[in-house]
Amino acid sequence: MSRVEGQPSPGEGGASSIRVMGADGGGTRLRLALADGEGRILARRNGPPALVLPGQAGGVAASLAAEVRVLAREAGVELPLDALCVGLAGVGRPGAAARVRGHLEVRGLAREVRVVTDARVALDDAFPEEAGVLLVAGTGSIALARRWDGEVLRVGGWGALLGDEGSGYRLALEGLRAAIRGSEGRGPTTELTGQLLQALGAEGGEGVLGWIQHAEKGEVSALATIVARTAEDGDEVAGDLLQGAVDALLAHARALLGALATGPDAGAGHPPPRVALTGGLLEEGGCLRERLLEALGRRGIPALDRPVDAAQGAVLGALRASRSLWQDDPS
Repeated sequence: MSRVEGQPSPGEGGASSIRVMGADGGGTRLRLALADGEGRILARRNGPPALVLPGQAGGVAASLAAEVRVLAREAGVELPLDALCVGLAGVGRPGAAARVRGHLEVRGLAREVRVVTDARVALDDAFPEEAGVLLVAGTGSIALARRWDGEVLRVGGWGALLGDEGSGYRLALEGLRAAIRGSEGRGPTTELTGQLLQALGAEGGEGVLGWIQHAEKGEVSALATIVARTAEDGDEVAGDLLQGAVDALLAHARALLGALATGPDAGAGHPPPRVALTGGLLEEGGCLRERLLEALGRRGIPALDRPVDAAQGAVLGALRASRSLWQDDPS
């Protein structure tokens, strides 16, 4: 594979001449990080949501490409980059990652482009070389684990129709359902009815239905903060919904911890796998973080004691791509 004209190889300019970029995108935001060949972060940028829904691969790729160009320009870096690794929510569906990658490759952003799920780049940052479990709860939810031999396992992540347990979307949706049931006398009275209807400017279930039929997934997920706030104010129904979300995420973690305990490298003198938390509901200040940490602690499950930086994990993926590219380069 020949090098792009004007791009030095590591032998010519050393690792300091390499420029790679990692990106992590979901239903809430996009985070990008520019780094050199040693993985040192040179610049960062936040962008708009980058959730890949069916039929939207081209639009997400166009928006992402624009953000990549802005960050490169702000950092004084010429394109193409040596490598770009992008972790996006929604590309776990068959063919989705390949479609996004194709749209990005034709834009000449990087000599090598890789597209994986947002959870995968988060896992690469949390546990690059050790066994562990990653819980993700933001707009959606999923859990991944890495064995000591590097094999990656997954549970959940089946989207709004089949999964998303413990996510912002599911928590908000359950809150809206409880609010409507309460207003009709089919369920317990709850402050969620007034709080959520007021937030939507709706007078009843018909107004909620009209709104949700046209709402983006991220817009629905944003209502989870109202459910959490109502629970903190002592509303029993909202409190039960929060606890249900915690229980669902804990079930994800326990399923993967069980798989790690019976894997081929179990009992080989390794320390107990830790659980890392990421996503808007589980990051510092997230409405489920403390409840879930308490649940893990009660069961003696150790948690990773640092934040997860998914954009940094994507940088690691870009570095691996750039190194393999140079190794394949006969020039």
